[in-house]
Formats: sequence, C-alpha cells, structure tokens
Amino acid sequence: MKNAKNRMLVETDFSGEEYLQDHYHKLLRYCLFLTKNEWDGNDLAQETMAKTIQHYSHPAVISQGLLKKVAYNKWIDIVRRRQKEILQDVLKEEVYQHHMEKALIITDTLLTHTTPKQAVIFFLTEAFDFQSTEIASMLGTTEGAVKAALHRTRKRINKKEAPNSDLIESLWSEEEKELLPHLFQESLQEEDPGVLIDALPAIFHDNVTTYSLPTHTPINAFNCVA
Repeated sequence: MKNAKNRMLVETDFSGEEYLQDHYHKLLRYCLFLTKNEWDGNDLAQETMAKTIQHYSHPAVISQGLLKKVAYNKWIDIVRRRQKEILQDVLKEEVYQHHMEKALIITDTLLTHTTPKQAVIFFLTEAFDFQSTEIASMLGTTEGAVKAALHRTRKRINKKEAPNSDLIESLWSEEEKELLPHLFQESLQEEDPGVLIDALPAIFHDNVTTYSLPTHTPINAFNCVA
C-alpha cells in the first residue's frame, strides 16, 4: 500500500517547481493575513516554505493545509518571542528609570550635605566606578583625602552624621550651585562622566587637571547607596 502511494506521488502529472510556486502564492496570502504586515508576511512565507521543503523531499507531499499549519505555529513562536523581548525591554527601562530617580535624589542630597568637591568625589565613585587614585589625580589631591571625603559623605547621606547646613551653604559658590547639579544630571542621562570631568577645571580652577577617560566606564546609578 505504501509503495503504491509513493508511485502515485511520483507519477502525479505536475511540474514540481510550478506546483510549489502555486502553493507559495497561496501561502503568502495566508501569511499576510496572519501578520497584517508585508515585511513579516513575506519573511514568514519564505521561511515556512524553506522549512517545509527541507523536511519533505517530494513536493507532492506538501499541501496548503500543511503549509498553513507550519506558518501558523511559526508565527505564534515569533509573536511570543517578540512579546518576551518587549517585556524585557520594559523591565530594563523600569530598572534604569528607578536608578535614575534614585540617583537624582542622591544628587540633590549632595548639594545640601557635602562640599562641592566631596559631591564630585562621591558622584564619580558611585555613579561611574572611578577609583580613588583616579579621582585624586584629576582633582590634584591625595588618595587618602579622596577616601576620607567618601567616608564623610556616606555618613552624612545615610544620616549618621548631621551636616552644618549653614556651613555647607557657605562652601558652595554661585557658579558651583548653578553648574554642578546640571552636570551631574546630564552625565547620568548621557551615561558619560566626561560631561562632568571636562568641566571641572573651569569650575574649581585650582589644582584640577585634565583627565583622559578610560575606554569604558559603566554606570552604577548609585546602586551601592542605601
């Protein structure tokens, strides 16, 4: 019985190429209906036909029902994958926004709890993973002074040490009050510490040196801060 069926397939009067071409045009219409999109429809039809031909050696075995089933299942997989990718993108964006909001809150706190240089030191350390030696080099100070400034700033931000608000206020010049918050925010949004670093010599004037950034400085967005 099986041999007889195979002989019928071989003896069927059709040109394999024309037969598949006819099936492809009908499949394409179905794929366009499924996807509601010309690009997706064309891709789906081509991939479905290629996959089906790969699995079935004789063209006569390939029917419209089979092609539609393969196309439908393939489209479901594509839709599910895209939905998963969209969800992942949304979650990544939510995490990023959470870190940004947290970072901006911390930035506001720096302006009322630290000196300008302490704010810069803390910002570069927590937001962009700069080492104390790097910050000391660009600010013209010592590594020990940078570490001491970080320790003091963390205590103040975590409210283990109340700052003298009047004293802190007096240590900020009008230029620093105007420029540093803007530079902090822009650096975070651009994920580029160079925005702040390039402006430091013009803000602080004394001892601040030009600093060459490493090729990669990942953003932390203050994720180490409680």
